[in-house]
Amino acid sequence: MRVVVVGAGALGLCTARELVNLGVADVTVIDRGSVAGASSGLSVGIIETQYLDPLAIEIRVLAMNIFAGLERDHGLKITRNGYLRPARTEADLTAYERSVELQHELGVDDAKVLTPDEIKTLVPDMKTDDFPGALFGPSDGYIDGHLYCSILAEGLDVRAGTRLLGYEPNRLETSKGTLEADLVVNAAGGWAGRVGELLGAPVPILPQRHMALVAHLPRALEYVMPSVMDYIPATGDYGLYFRHESREHLIAGLHTEEAIHDLVDPDNFGRSDELDYMDRVAEKFAQRLPGLAEARLGNVWAGLYPISPDGLPIVGPYAGRDDVFAVAGAGGSGLQQSPALGRLAAEWIVHGEPRTITGASVLGPARFA
Repeated sequence: MRVVVVGAGALGLCTARELVNLGVADVTVIDRGSVAGASSGLSVGIIETQYLDPLAIEIRVLAMNIFAGLERDHGLKITRNGYLRPARTEADLTAYERSVELQHELGVDDAKVLTPDEIKTLVPDMKTDDFPGALFGPSDGYIDGHLYCSILAEGLDVRAGTRLLGYEPNRLETSKGTLEADLVVNAAGGWAGRVGELLGAPVPILPQRHMALVAHLPRALEYVMPSVMDYIPATGDYGLYFRHESREHLIAGLHTEEAIHDLVDPDNFGRSDELDYMDRVAEKFAQRLPGLAEARLGNVWAGLYPISPDGLPIVGPYAGRDDVFAVAGAGGSGLQQSPALGRLAAEWIVHGEPRTITGASVLGPARFA
């Protein structure tokens, strides 16, 4: 079987790596740019399992196990500063308790629900009086997207600077010549919609521009700041997030997993609202971290969240097609889900079904047909 993967970001490289591990000898990865040259290289790199939906948790637990293997065997550095998801209501706490139960069943033994006093002890500079509790994963952390993708690319046939121009069965036209392929995987991130059109297999990707920045703290912290996500999934709003970078710096931004943001052209998205963005982050930052309200915000950068219409990743074959697969639409959580989604995509291709997480068949692109 000859497989061409379009996209040398985390999703494409994970898929290619898993295909090779399953015995597919002829796998080529092409990318219009370079390895981790787009969203994967711009990600803040948070990896964690503190979610509410059972499938989302199972995907992330699988991903964390694969990350741990890369850490052990290939030198991937994981900064395990922990991950905190505050609650706002008692209903949130009930959902968090269910999450902890499922995580424990899946082997994440240290996930737990914290009391308000425990949150304050963990993050003394954070305003916590409106939190009845929080979901916390002590072993969660963050990685460097470039290093991660460089490790994934080792031993793979990756062809950078190779743009897909056209497709017909068994044949791809690229900017660097023709490639023969029995099967094509669309893992093109924010460009997956355009690649889908070229493949005759549309994928509904909503490319949204999101920004992040560095908070230069007014004083060095005497503790390691966990990653804090002040956002509840499916609330229809944005939430402040921040994480440790050093004792003097945090990475911060605004996060959502929903299609509530203006769409952009993936070839032409700038930082025109940089000052407005810093003002919005500064307001939430000062409210949530009053002890660090004098932080200086700057070093803004922008990247794409390639979100699907329902906010879930798109992984699997197209109805009526056996030559095109998709692994896309993971939004702002693509890096953290990539090891698991790559494995599921590879299993779909080799076995005709996702075997590691059988319930993942619901993520196929046929749901948008």
